[in-house]
Amino acid sequence: MSIHKEKEVVGIKDSQLLVRMMAFAKPYWKMIVLCIALAFLIVVADLARPYLMKMAIDEHINGINKPMAAMPSAEADRLEKLGDPVVYGDYAYVRVSEEEKAAVGELAMRKQILETDGAYWMIDGWLPAKQEEIKLVRENGAAVIESGTERFAAKELDEAAVKQFRKQDYTGFISLGLFFLLAVVGAAVLNYVQSNLLQYTGQSIIFAIRQKLFEHLSRMSMSYFDRNPVGRLVVRVTQDTESLNQMYSQVVVNLVKDVIVVIGIVVIMLQMSVKLSLLAFAVLPVLLLFTMIYRHIVRNAQRRSRIILARLNSFLAENLSGIRITQLFVREERQWEQFDKLNKENYKAGMVGTIVNSIFHPAIGMLGNVSIALLLWYGGVKVIDGAVTFGVVYAFTHYIRQFFQPLMSLAEKYNQIQTAMVGAERIFDMLDEKPSIVDAAKPVSLPKQVRGEIAFENVWFAYNDEDWVLKDVSFRITPGQTVAFVGATGAGKSSIIQLINRFYDVQKGSIKLDGIDIRDIPLGELRYTISIVQQDVFLFTGDIASNIRLNNKAITDEQVNEAIRMVHMEEFIARQPQGMRTALGERGVTLSLGQRQLLSFARAIAFRPQILILDEATSNIDTETELVVQDALHNISRGRTTLIVAHRLSTIQHADQIIVMHKGKVREMGNHFQLLAQRGSYYRLFELQYKEQRGMQSAK
Repeated sequence: MSIHKEKEVVGIKDSQLLVRMMAFAKPYWKMIVLCIALAFLIVVADLARPYLMKMAIDEHINGINKPMAAMPSAEADRLEKLGDPVVYGDYAYVRVSEEEKAAVGELAMRKQILETDGAYWMIDGWLPAKQEEIKLVRENGAAVIESGTERFAAKELDEAAVKQFRKQDYTGFISLGLFFLLAVVGAAVLNYVQSNLLQYTGQSIIFAIRQKLFEHLSRMSMSYFDRNPVGRLVVRVTQDTESLNQMYSQVVVNLVKDVIVVIGIVVIMLQMSVKLSLLAFAVLPVLLLFTMIYRHIVRNAQRRSRIILARLNSFLAENLSGIRITQLFVREERQWEQFDKLNKENYKAGMVGTIVNSIFHPAIGMLGNVSIALLLWYGGVKVIDGAVTFGVVYAFTHYIRQFFQPLMSLAEKYNQIQTAMVGAERIFDMLDEKPSIVDAAKPVSLPKQVRGEIAFENVWFAYNDEDWVLKDVSFRITPGQTVAFVGATGAGKSSIIQLINRFYDVQKGSIKLDGIDIRDIPLGELRYTISIVQQDVFLFTGDIASNIRLNNKAITDEQVNEAIRMVHMEEFIARQPQGMRTALGERGVTLSLGQRQLLSFARAIAFRPQILILDEATSNIDTETELVVQDALHNISRGRTTLIVAHRLSTIQHADQIIVMHKGKVREMGNHFQLLAQRGSYYRLFELQYKEQRGMQSAK
């Protein structure tokens, strides 16, 4: 299977993902609870505003038309339980709601003010709840109000009387205005505080997740990186975690807020009018159907988009790293075609989600408008019939808009949740994959001073299944010995080096260091004991000194300078503008291959290993520099076990022992002269290189 093809993540339920995601948020539970509490207060402030408007309309704008209870002014205190009485003439009046009418009974007179024929009239009685056309008639000089079959004696009120009855409305507007302003300002301040707390919490959680991912990746075995391109891993550590950021900083608390808003609106609407509420909620089954379809499409679209993006990043990382080869062989157009194909796939995958969202969000808005249209039709009729007040219908229109706003927000958050779920699937899939190279259950520590005896005992090794790279390999390296491995390409030389460091584990047999199976030695101790200088040198972005000590503060500047002197790079560094602090380009691009190789030697020397491994380490160094390095290696290898993998036999003739590999097996063993005397594989390799060298000299 291609490494660019991701395996499908299956068997993980959304509930399991949510539980694991919330585990990262657990250390910040107090902050999240505080944000939820703030969300509750914000909801209260938001829901209070339409209700205050309803009160302004019903209690004050239309308040003068409400039924009233009246008693002689001397007994006004008996009305205080119903509200603040208004004294006019010899009587005190107090407005009563529909629920309070029964409490009035026969103890008080019934009064009501109506506006008709351009004047205000006080009638003796209450108009019926279902109002009909009001008509003013005069009988024997007295005014009478007729409403259907009901007749009420009426008295015209002058302007002063109207102002007296309106006085409580003016003061009520001031109180309601202050409460409305308080709700607006309070919600704004609480939103500001909550937003900052959420961002802090979300960023803190994402920081912890990225830390955990990087730590996990740094412990993964080489076989994991063989299967996963760098671009894919970068997407998971950066963009997949960023998708979770929205989940933690926005969705979790605001989802609770939106749910509280919906519940609060439902409760308030049901309290004001059950029939109007049921009418408004009639569109919810259609919304539920839309949501189910939307969920399925968006989840698949998000998953595909992430996979394509990982492929695109892998392609970019690989091709930008090899841009020299691309330009050298004039393959820019072909690489552009491959990039164009991946880019188009990424565009199409992104557009699926965009199109679905562009349909789903307006659909929810349309359902909200349908609900408002039904309300205006039915509610308007009920206002005319007197079944509900205009204030209730006005408040309902606001509450329906507020009701569908969180539903639209929930839809958007649902999209974010699906994005986060896809990211979480990939993140937890990475975290669930355990390193194949781990410390033993009961590790055995190495002594402080390692002797350096290495033994391969019947070792079989394969990178894939049973495609054996090493076959029944056995040899022993005594402490302080310099041993070289030679052989044709693919003979298994570099695999031996990889196994000694436990980048991979053997399938059969064992490798021992000072008599201890290396699988029983803690990885940190094993790798700290060994330094490797490879043919392909990797230098990090930074200065020369940091690339030698690799941020190991235990290595002093003097030790760094000593390593530089041992590889004779002091003159080169002296010519640099900032000496040891001279910044290197990405992967040391400003240095020649030979200079990079020398820096890798200095790095190995600075760490003062007890075992030194050179894997084709002198292949990029010219002959003159090689003589200098060889002299340095003689010094640092003295008293240390040294392993050398080389193609040029001239560089390993001084080795105490040379092991000749052929097709994964040990073919010959001995020193340079012993192997020449055997006239076997080593002799043929030597003769071949000797003839090549003579041919090159003759050509010169």
